[in-house]
Amino acid sequence: MDLDEYQTTFLLYAPVKNPAGWNLDLAAFGTALEAAFPEVRYETRQGRQLRLSFWAVTDEGIEFTGFASNEGRDTVVLVDNTAEEAAVFITWLRDSYVASPDLIRFSSEPAVEAGIETDWRLPATGDTASIAEELKHHIQVVER
Repeated sequence: MDLDEYQTTFLLYAPVKNPAGWNLDLAAFGTALEAAFPEVRYETRQGRQLRLSFWAVTDEGIEFTGFASNEGRDTVVLVDNTAEEAAVFITWLRDSYVASPDLIRFSSEPAVEAGIETDWRLPATGDTASIAEELKHHIQVVER
């Protein structure tokens, strides 16, 4: 498996012990996306739960599609990104949006499909490359 090309869905959420720790307000999150990325589209949708669906693009052309929800645990889901791509968004989320950098836990679609309920902790410090390595390590463990 080529981890540099491997795309999956990454789930980012607040810790179980502090489920609203991000203070995720969907309207404010949409505004924060607009301030951070040159191209953004988003809309609030009501399904089983209220959520903000979004699409954003960086200056380098990295695209993010996903949604945010604050029902239950504060959550952001990124759909079909590589670890390096997701790390760009996660770095922004950690450094510019979440109240405290140690409040981001994550998982992935393969972990959920395998029934793995463990929260993985993202590093509270470090650059985008270190976050990408943590995501790749997660994928290696889950895909064994």
